[in-house]
Amino acid sequence: MTSSDSMARTRDAILRAAATALRTHERAGMADIAAAAGVGRATLYRHFANREDLLVELGRFAAEESVRAVDAARIDAVPADEGLARLTRALLTVGREFWVLSTHRPQLWPEEEEVGHRLRVLAERGQREGLLRTDLPAEHLATLHGSLIIGALTISPLSELAVEDATDTIVRLFLDGARR
Repeated sequence: MTSSDSMARTRDAILRAAATALRTHERAGMADIAAAAGVGRATLYRHFANREDLLVELGRFAAEESVRAVDAARIDAVPADEGLARLTRALLTVGREFWVLSTHRPQLWPEEEEVGHRLRVLAERGQREGLLRTDLPAEHLATLHGSLIIGALTISPLSELAVEDATDTIVRLFLDGARR
């Protein structure tokens, strides 16, 4: 293992621990995050100059994790309805781990834009397959689908549902409202 591999693993561990710490206590400080990550404050500051830098990087890391989760879901390998469920499940799973940091950057990361693109492509495929209505642009359907996912991450009682229950609720509601 190289020094850069070790640094990358330490950085990832810090970011995951920061997400956990911030979910528990939104105002968790650098000392709290270092303790949660099992590293010293000096190690934490070698990776992130301050809390704001850490939050920005945590947002990017969450976006990267979202793309990885969507890739792993293999939505292109199944019919559109199953793709909707897989994509929803993947984004809910990542979102439950990282949602706390959603407001720390006003513009989207390229990875977040990629997730939006994948939502649109899936909506277009659903329209072509006759699953989704065609009187609305695919972009609107994708935005509505994404909004349901965001709602299940942020609004009680939906945010309290297990990932599978939230996935089922979102997909059923979306398909019933978007079906031809």
